[in-house]
Amino acid sequence: MTQPDDNRRNIGSNVLIALFGQVGCLTLIIIIVSLLGGLWLDRTFGTRPLFTLLFLLAGTPLSVIAMLFVSRRAMSKIKSQFGKKE
Repeated sequence: MTQPDDNRRNIGSNVLIALFGQVGCLTLIIIIVSLLGGLWLDRTFGTRPLFTLLFLLAGTPLSVIAMLFVSRRAMSKIKSQFGKKE
């Protein structure tokens, strides 16, 4: 392998690591906000597990949609940058 191929592979690996970190943090934030919001509403209205469970169940598809959105946007940026260099 030549030096540019190694650099390109390293850049790709770093971008994927950053993408996984970004998606993981986004998922964690969505879960924490869902949990805290559900607990707060349950405490306010006296319905102990109702809002917490609803928010956590609603947070799951929201998290998947956010992961897809972030991943697609990052992949389009990667494709456009690698397309310019070639």
